[in-house]
Amino acid sequence: MGKIIVYGEIAQRIGKREIEITTKGKTVIGILREFAEKYNVKDLIFRDNKVRPIYLILINGRDYFSLGLLNERLEDEVEIKLVPTFHGG
Repeated sequence: MGKIIVYGEIAQRIGKREIEITTKGKTVIGILREFAEKYNVKDLIFRDNKVRPIYLILINGRDYFSLGLLNERLEDEVEIKLVPTFHGG
């Protein structure tokens, strides 16, 4: 089983930082949509049906968002970190 690790407002809204989710065989964007629907955070992650550009979407240290890899199908169970790029000091 894979997992999504969230920070900031998403973690506050859902009341936890880690969620187990199946990632193998799914696209990154599909996983994010599934997560957003299930935990009612679509408004925080998406705008105009696209991922808001305020997040790093890290898998194995690579930012799949900035690399344009959100439609990549994952071959294994992985840990996805959804990190807001804005934060306090």
